[in-house]
Amino acid sequence: MAEDSISRRNFLTTMAVTTASASLAEPSDVVQPTRSRAANMPIKVVCNEKLSEAEVNQIKSAGKNIELQMAASQDALKKCIAEAEVVLGRLDGDTVKLAKNLKWFQNWGAGMENVLSKELIEHPCQVTNMQRTFAPVISETAIALLLSLTRGLTQVSIPAFQKKEYKEADDISLDDLYGKTIGIVGMGGIGSETARRLHYGFNMKVLATDAKPMPKPEFVAELHDPSWLMEMVPQVDVLMSAAPLTKETKQLFDSEVFSKMKPSAYFINVSRGGLVDQDALVKALKEKKIRGAGLDVVSPEPLPASHPLWTCPNLVITPHNSGEAPIRQVRLMALVSENIRRYSNGLPLLNVVDKAKGY
Repeated sequence: MAEDSISRRNFLTTMAVTTASASLAEPSDVVQPTRSRAANMPIKVVCNEKLSEAEVNQIKSAGKNIELQMAASQDALKKCIAEAEVVLGRLDGDTVKLAKNLKWFQNWGAGMENVLSKELIEHPCQVTNMQRTFAPVISETAIALLLSLTRGLTQVSIPAFQKKEYKEADDISLDDLYGKTIGIVGMGGIGSETARRLHYGFNMKVLATDAKPMPKPEFVAELHDPSWLMEMVPQVDVLMSAAPLTKETKQLFDSEVFSKMKPSAYFINVSRGGLVDQDALVKALKEKKIRGAGLDVVSPEPLPASHPLWTCPNLVITPHNSGEAPIRQVRLMALVSENIRRYSNGLPLLNVVDKAKGY
């Protein structure tokens, strides 16, 4: 197979991100890098993440003429970044100012809201992230949060277990998901993975919105642009936030959205806490405007003990750990290595970020 015939779809499939996520790749995700050099010139790569010896060797062997330097601290990064062509890990604005030769920055996470400094946006380098890489694991947490509410684990079973009580769910009615409708805001990796699993596993109808034009997957009944949100909300039994945090999505889920939801509906957030007006969510939960909510992300993090969210009985919170699993690092390193291979061969990079849009 020719090197340039290895598509984003094939790559993501082999690293076990599933064909459903990979099939939603957009042309903007893959951009041809601009590089000119003699064939034997070294590519100076700096990484400021903690890697094992095996992972260091994996990166070095992934591409041609890779010269990898590990920076153990921010000060160490600043000392060597002037000569760096590639940075793997994290970059702040002050460090970007010193990056005179930087051509490509691989962010170590998926979210870009705290990464795209003014300096990085204005810098001519390409930026890539880990979008879709953690989606299979995060989608499991999204479904777990939902099931913990519909099956009464949050409201009854776990509190009873802590008290060593064998308690029936007399004061609440348990619910099922079979044949229900979920509305997903954001059909990137997390949204599409969750949609696929709930449709095929629970026979749920999927409605969705996304800011990027994309083909509608076969497991989605309707897919529209973000302007369709308020039309979608009253139709769903579950509303899920899976969109990136941008200027357009900040506190998107507010009192107006919660007021349009069915009283029997659930709200799930596994993207960023900043997408939610948390005071409005507390009010909706306590006044039973919605039936329950599951959050893997809040604002701020960690959530202070005095925050009113803790006083909502029909709410379950996990500490932004939805992406954690042993396979996380394997998938992350697979993506980094593939992008190193592509960059060193002058091929298009995966997961290129639109700096202006913020994702």
